[in-house]
Amino acid sequence: MNKKTSRKITCFFAIISIGDNMNFDALCKKYNLGNVISKEKITGGLMHKMYKVETDTGVYAIKVLNPEIMKKPDALNNYEIAEKISSLAKANGIPVSNAKMFNSQFIIKVDNDYFMIFDFIDGKTLNDNEITSKHCDKIGEILAQIHNLKYDVLNLDDAIKTDKYEIDWLKLLAIAREKNIEYLSLLEANIHKYDLLFKKCIKAYNENNNALTICHRDMDPKNVMWQDNEPTIIDWESAKLSNPNRDMVETALNWSGFLSNTFQKQKFLAVLNGYTKYRKISFVNWHEVIIGNLIGRFGWLEYNLKRSLGIKSNDVEEIALAETEVIKVIDEINRYLDIIPIIEQSMRKS
Repeated sequence: MNKKTSRKITCFFAIISIGDNMNFDALCKKYNLGNVISKEKITGGLMHKMYKVETDTGVYAIKVLNPEIMKKPDALNNYEIAEKISSLAKANGIPVSNAKMFNSQFIIKVDNDYFMIFDFIDGKTLNDNEITSKHCDKIGEILAQIHNLKYDVLNLDDAIKTDKYEIDWLKLLAIAREKNIEYLSLLEANIHKYDLLFKKCIKAYNENNNALTICHRDMDPKNVMWQDNEPTIIDWESAKLSNPNRDMVETALNWSGFLSNTFQKQKFLAVLNGYTKYRKISFVNWHEVIIGNLIGRFGWLEYNLKRSLGIKSNDVEEIALAETEVIKVIDEINRYLDIIPIIEQSMRKS
C-alpha cells in the first residue's frame, strides 16, 4: 500500500478471500437499488473488499466484509454498533459517510456473505505532500467533536475492561523459520525486544483505560475523503468507546506524516490546535498513554503475521499483502519508539 498516492475513490479497503463473481444484480434488485449498469472493484485497503456499483438509480459503494472477520462471535454486533455511532455523529453535524439501513440493519447477509452499502463519494484521499496544517487543524476540530458526542442514547457498554491480550511471539517466529518467510531476518532482529515491550504496553494500556468517550480509532488520511477542501469521515468499523487521549495522539501522528516516515511536528501541533478549540486536553500521564497506544500496532503485526504464515488465510493475494504489512508495521513500531520523546513534549505543551 502506498500512502503517498492520492486516489479518487469512495473508500480505501482491501482484498480478501472471496470471488469477484459476486451477484450484484440480485443484491441490487433485492434491496431496490436498481439495475446494475457497471461494477468496478476498488482496491488498496487492508481488511475488506469494496466495489463501485452504478445502477439506473444511483452510484453505490458496496463493501464485502472479510469472511474471516465475520466468523468472530461479536463481529456482527460490533459493526452494527459502529454504524450506530457514525449515524449519531452525522445527526450531530459531523461530516460522515455511513451505511444505508435495510430492515433496521446496517449489515446485509446474502447466503454466506455480509455486505454494507454506501452512497458513492466522488472525492479523494490526500497524500502527505498534499496535507497542510489547515487540513490538520480541521481534522483536530472534527476529532474533538466526535469525542464530545453524548452517547447515552446508544446504550453502549461503557464498563472499563482490563485487556489480558497475549501474543506468542516465539511460536510465530518458529513458524516463520519453518517457512523461511521473506521477512524472517527482520522478525528475528526485533522479536525478543517486542516480547518484553508488549507486556509494558498492555500494562500502560490498562492503567490509562479510563475517561472513555466515543472514538473513531482509525481516522488517518486513508479514511477521510476530501471534496472542495471539505472532509467526509469514512470507515467507522473500529469506532467504539475508548480513551480519547490515545485516539488523539494516534490521529495527530497519522496526519503529521508519521506513516510514511515524513513526520512534521508543525502538522502534529496543528491537529492539537484544532482539537483544543472544542475540547480541553487535561493533564494525564502522557508516557503511559503513548506507550499504551502501541497496542494497536502490535495487534496489527500479530494479525498480519498470522495471515502471511497461512494461519488465518490461504488466499495468495491476501498472504502477499500481509507480508508487506508485516515489514511496514515493524518499521512503524521502531520509528514510534524513536519519536516518543517528541510526542511527549508536544502533548505537555498543548
